[in-house]
Formats: sequence, structure tokens, C-alpha cells
Amino acid sequence: MPNTYQLIIQTILLILTLYTVNVVAKNDEYSTNTELFTLPEHGELKIEVPAIWEYRYTTIDNTSPPFLTFYMHDKNKKEIFQLNISVMWEDSYERDIISSDFIYSLVYEAGKNTLLKSDQSELKLTEIQGTHGNGFLFDLSDSDAEQGEYKYLTQGGLAAGKLLLLFSLFSNDDQFILKELMLRTIKSARHQFRTDV
Repeated sequence: MPNTYQLIIQTILLILTLYTVNVVAKNDEYSTNTELFTLPEHGELKIEVPAIWEYRYTTIDNTSPPFLTFYMHDKNKKEIFQLNISVMWEDSYERDIISSDFIYSLVYEAGKNTLLKSDQSELKLTEIQGTHGNGFLFDLSDSDAEQGEYKYLTQGGLAAGKLLLLFSLFSNDDQFILKELMLRTIKSARHQFRTDV
């Protein structure tokens, strides 16, 4: 019959095994795909995207910023969240759109306008660091959101090389994992130059 010490060791080993299996399962669930999006006359945008996400990529013409929408549906075909990303470049701008000062002011102005309809009374910007640039974001909620509207918003801007990514995450569930996945996706963005696009 095992003594107390042996039982403790066996219990610890069992817990560690279950923890490892759980972590591996979670990592598998959120495995990523590398997606490449052609930017008209501006190369490509490379992003690591959760494999379970769907997306739409919209381009209007060679001068307008393209638009990315990531989303997922539940078993009832209802949209769980929506992540919108506008891709901007410096051409035809007389300001440095990837500077920290510009991104801060842009995000702050957007947040100030949204704050009026939110549950919060104060706007707090958080600095974020991506693989190829930095930026800022804020979180706001609206408990009075009507049916068909989203309660939670994370919005911000992040430099990615010579690009500025303006992003908005809309959801009805204040889940940490969703925001974490969004941040991983945004932060992985890389601008690649090519001479043929």
C-alpha cells in the first residue's frame, strides 16, 4: 500500500498530466494560418490568423485603403464577434501616420466620440507593441446595446512597417481569450514590399 508521500507525488503527476493535455488542446484549438493580402501598388500584408476564423477582404481601387473583416458564427449561424481592420499607407498624406503621436491622437479622438455612448466616464488608452511597430487601444462597453448590436468594443491603431492598421473588435461577450487572439493577430502583422504588386 503506497504511503502518504507516494500518494502526494502520484497526485501531483496526475494534475501535471491533465494540465499539459489541457494546454495542448487549447493551443490546438487556436492554431493559426499565415494569410497574405495583396495591397494595391503597396506590396502585401502578412498576418497570422486563428484557423477557426473566417474573413472577407475588400478592395475598392488602387488608391483606397483595403478593408479586412474577421468573424465567427455559433452553431445557430449567429455572428459571435467581428474584427474590422482598415489598412492605410502614407501616400498622399502630409503627416507621419505611423508615428506614435499621430496614432495616439487618432485613437484618442475615436475613443472620445464613442465614450459618449458607453458605460465608462473616462477614456483610458493602453500602449501596445507589435512585431513591426507600436500603437494604442481602448476598451469600452455599452450595456444598453439593442438586439443586433454589440456590447463590447476594443478599438485602436497599430503601425506595421510603413502601414497603419486601424482596428475595431466588436463582441457581446467580454472574454479575455477573444481579445488575446485579436491582439496576437494584430501584432503579427507584417508589411512586405514586392515590385510586382
